Amino acid sequence: MPDSGNIPILLLGDWRRREFHQARTCLDRWAPVAETPSIDEAVALVDSTQFMPAVIVVAQAYPGEFSGESLDRLRRRLPLARIVGLLGSWCEGETRTGHPWPATIRLYWHQWIAQCHRELDCLSAGSGSTWSLPSTATDEERLLTGPSGPFDGREGLIALCAERYETHEWLTAAARRRGYSTVWLRPHERVRIDGAKAAVFNGSAFSDYEVAQLRQLRKNLGPAVPIVALADFPRVEDRDRAVAAGAGAVLSKPLLLDDLYWQLDQLIKPAN
Repeated sequence: MPDSGNIPILLLGDWRRREFHQARTCLDRWAPVAETPSIDEAVALVDSTQFMPAVIVVAQAYPGEFSGESLDRLRRRLPLARIVGLLGSWCEGETRTGHPWPATIRLYWHQWIAQCHRELDCLSAGSGSTWSLPSTATDEERLLTGPSGPFDGREGLIALCAERYETHEWLTAAARRRGYSTVWLRPHERVRIDGAKAAVFNGSAFSDYEVAQLRQLRKNLGPAVPIVALADFPRVEDRDRAVAAGAGAVLSKPLLLDDLYWQLDQLIKPAN
């Protein structure tokens, strides 16, 4: 765990919004954290206190809330700080129909928890973070320079709940790459699984039908087995429905395997 004060972080935006609340609660681990709602106040804070953040996280709830020109003011004040966009659900189409910020790392709210921990841990250690790449690096370049193994080995059974065999196959390949064994469950099956360390439920939009399937999986596994639910671009309401139905965490698709591995590591308790 990084020492307190190792990575000063400046937060911009309205962090009281539900979609950003979980992201906000994890950041104090890398204190000090300063929080301002606007660019003007952020510039005033830097000028008056000499606070020098290593990372600037801009929580944008909708396209255009913060302009690229306004972020350039911060870049001129803090040229060495990494600017990370934490984007709300309304920003998901911005790369197709809007004007996304140039030279900025972009993460959606549902991608944040796993990637934030992983990247800030690496920054704290001084190596391995894709956030340390030049600001002009593309998403593809960050993906190619991210961790690719070898991974620390794990043991145990992971139950994979998916309708299609193809989905089961790629989840099985991912689990076995980490050392886990797997068993395939169809969503409609009412089969009790004993000995599983965790489960992965492949969902979509968490309709009433999928929520019922997730509840059935929770019943099949028992209360002690954590479930990671996968969703297609979830909204906050989708995450809340999945958690209420028994999921311990919700990850979005397309999925980075490193996010899945990190989440499983958080949920699976090591043997005594």
